[in-house]
Amino acid sequence: MKQRTLNILLICKTLPWQFKGGIQTHTWNLAKALQKKGHNVSILSGGPFRSFESTFNKAGVTIVNIPYFPGRYIKPISFLAEELSFNLAVKKWVTQHHTQYNIVHAQGRSGYLLFLIKGIGHKLVSTVHGLIDLENKHKHWSNMNGTLHTFFTKMFEKRLLTSSRLNISVSKSLQKQVNELRVNGEFKVISNGVSLHKKLNDFNYSKSKRFLFVGRLHPVKGISSIVEQIAHNSTRVYLDIVGTGPMYNEIQQSINQYDLHQCVRLLGAYSNAQVHEILPNYQALILPSQYETQGIVLLEANSHSIPVIASDIPAIRETVEHKHNGILCNPNQSQEFIDAMKYVLENPWEAVQMGKNGRLKVKNQFTWDQIATETIQAYYKIAQ
Repeated sequence: MKQRTLNILLICKTLPWQFKGGIQTHTWNLAKALQKKGHNVSILSGGPFRSFESTFNKAGVTIVNIPYFPGRYIKPISFLAEELSFNLAVKKWVTQHHTQYNIVHAQGRSGYLLFLIKGIGHKLVSTVHGLIDLENKHKHWSNMNGTLHTFFTKMFEKRLLTSSRLNISVSKSLQKQVNELRVNGEFKVISNGVSLHKKLNDFNYSKSKRFLFVGRLHPVKGISSIVEQIAHNSTRVYLDIVGTGPMYNEIQQSINQYDLHQCVRLLGAYSNAQVHEILPNYQALILPSQYETQGIVLLEANSHSIPVIASDIPAIRETVEHKHNGILCNPNQSQEFIDAMKYVLENPWEAVQMGKNGRLKVKNQFTWDQIATETIQAYYKIAQ
């Protein structure tokens, strides 16, 4: 029997053409995949403060931009003010319009005040992409901006999760961390998806002998320690770094101090399309993170048949099998990453096989079509 068409509202403060981030990419790709399956999908997003609400259609998805006060300019409390001002605007809009939708789906911390609206709990869904406590654990207590942001957001996170009819986690590891908050209600693990890109030849002899890191240049990503280790290694490996963030200047200083300009190239920010364009040219992608909720960039590399070298931590072990589609290393032992890069260079055919295995894994488990199917099945259970 054909199931009914759902009217779905996704909530995300920014979208990929406004800000390049994992949640933004996830929301947009999920929306397109849900729309392709015949559902009516809208995304509630943020717009300029001195403007009116606007609506437009993109790839079959309705985008609603609502103005909100740019709290990021209140420097002492910019993190909290930015999120709070958007979420207040979301609460007001959803209060007026939620009867149009069968599902109201908050992504991350976009929509964390929805628990204040009466009458939507039965259709409220929240996807957890990370927890504020874990994301801000590197901030010192004296950082008032970060401390206030963590204190209030932690409270709002828990209230939203407690009020939602369904909570979705992008990994089993993250779900265990959420369970520690003692949140009642139904939980389901539905991972991020990736697009399966055109298959290339099995081995590209023109491929450069370089490795690639893609991500925010933040202490938790661990890339600065890899740069330091390259500097103190007798055998050179070559690394390109794509991304920006608080560690950018420190990494640039290390490159200058140790004269690593040939070995390490700091390339700055790239669009998602640009990243996918360059990925096939590298030996492997590396991700030496101390913490990840999933590590979607690893699957994106695998989708191009590129093996990965990543931290041996719970969330990454859900997608990377050691010596199957990549190599797992101790995140506290940067030399292991250097050794893994050397191993890939010395064993090219084994690296090719790991890349093939990774692509097959993505095809079998992580396409957006599969993720959308799982999400719709979860929606139907609560949209009766």
